Amino acid sequence: MENILSKINIIGVLILNKQGEVLFSNSIAKKYNYYFENIIEATLKGAPFFSLIHYPAEVTTFSDSDQLVALINPIDELVRLKKEKESLQSLRNELNEVINSSFDGIVICDKDGIIIHQNPSYEQITGLSAKACIGRSLKELEEEDVIDASASLRALKENKEVTIIQKINTGATVLVSAAPIRNKNGEIEKVVNNVRDLTHLNALESEIQQLEQQNQQIHQELELLKEQNDPKLSLIAHSDIMKDVLDRALRVAQIDSGVLIQGASGVGKEKIVELIHRHSFRKDYPLIKINCGAIPESLLESELFGYESGSFTGADKKGKAGLFEAANHGTIFLDEIGEMPLQLQVKLLRVLQEREITRVGGIKPISVNIRIIAATHRDLTEMIANGQFREDLYYRLNIIPIKIPPLKDRKDDIIPLVYHFLNGLNHKYGINRKFSNDALNVFKNYDWPGNVRELQNLVERIALMSLNAEIDLEDLQKELQFNEGPKFNVKTQPSASLNLEPLKNRLESFEAEIIRDAISSFPSIRKAAVALKVDQSTLVRKMQKYDIEKQ
Repeated sequence: MENILSKINIIGVLILNKQGEVLFSNSIAKKYNYYFENIIEATLKGAPFFSLIHYPAEVTTFSDSDQLVALINPIDELVRLKKEKESLQSLRNELNEVINSSFDGIVICDKDGIIIHQNPSYEQITGLSAKACIGRSLKELEEEDVIDASASLRALKENKEVTIIQKINTGATVLVSAAPIRNKNGEIEKVVNNVRDLTHLNALESEIQQLEQQNQQIHQELELLKEQNDPKLSLIAHSDIMKDVLDRALRVAQIDSGVLIQGASGVGKEKIVELIHRHSFRKDYPLIKINCGAIPESLLESELFGYESGSFTGADKKGKAGLFEAANHGTIFLDEIGEMPLQLQVKLLRVLQEREITRVGGIKPISVNIRIIAATHRDLTEMIANGQFREDLYYRLNIIPIKIPPLKDRKDDIIPLVYHFLNGLNHKYGINRKFSNDALNVFKNYDWPGNVRELQNLVERIALMSLNAEIDLEDLQKELQFNEGPKFNVKTQPSASLNLEPLKNRLESFEAEIIRDAISSFPSIRKAAVALKVDQSTLVRKMQKYDIEKQ
């Protein structure tokens, strides 16, 4: 019977068992296989007659012993085809709406590389209109330099998905991903390109980099402000020569080369080392300071390199790590490096070359990751000539030299330093001292053999011992009688042969100098006025009088 039913090509025949399983369907019925589920459900419920709307047909059902039969009668083949076409057109419109509403550009080409569709976003991203592209060969667009390379052509050639960065002659740069669409035989029928604007992304990346640079700059400025407000961290550099030293120190802080700081005692070598460490990538690790001249020679080696258990009498039974190990990942400052014994200079050279140390009494090398900064007030080249310092060690240490000038060579720093030390003392001890103009003049004209350390000690001694709010020449003379070093010249009587200016002119000149020093030493005119004990308006008026501007 099934053979007879299969030959019927006018009406569809669908035979089911009682459980709704399809036992037979002819060619006409199979055209309705999308609706089998609905037909079977209605047949099992015993519906004798019903219609299919979306795929026009009339269905008649009846039972035959233990089987159910559904006869599908197409109403009109033209109607069915029309409905099918409308359905396909609706689906196509929906797909086009999806493609055209995409934020990314989408371009579709056929297997020959001919563009058959592009969405509006593609024109917005690249500046290439649909009129100029649809129907064109991608090969032609390459040859005409409209695009520098085609992802679709590469995908067709390599028979796989391809992603490239493409440059358009409109100036746009895009990221193109080409995905092949294949038929049931695996052959490429079309290629769909997803296009993303890199021009905008590059602009955003550039903007992010600028914001990061601004953020870093702001962070550095905040750190500098913090240092200026913290007496322990601040460095006074009013003179050009000292500003150059600080600039050099900040630049060398960003690299990890060896640094040798040279300068007389008391010039502030330790402050420069702290500045370098604080601005280096090692700032979160220890800064360990060692004065090679202050530790006995017999102990210096064990302090620097550590020792193993039982290395010498009195040694800790567990052994001890040295300062090089303690400074791992950080900075170690070897002050007065010229005082280091020759036998230790050999071991230090190994640390610089191999980045490893060996404890006293030990045989196993220990790796260390440290930066070594050395300082001295001695002439190492002379010591090398006398056989007191190793030449090879000198050149390993002296990769980047920094020379700090004595205070007598940077007179412009003296008055700002006096104000800096005095303000710290006033704040610390709750006093309110200041120096007279004559006293400041004496400070400025002294040679300061002890450099900044001598200046700081003298300012502290005089400020704390004086009973007067304003410290003048008499207070200076009273305290300086205890000074065993070089004497200050506090005589103010001019020679009779001098051609003196009128007193008013000299007073105004000196007043202008004091104002210049004050406003250069404080971050604002208001703070300078407070330090000078005058109203801000008075200070502004005098600045205008002497044509002084706040830098």
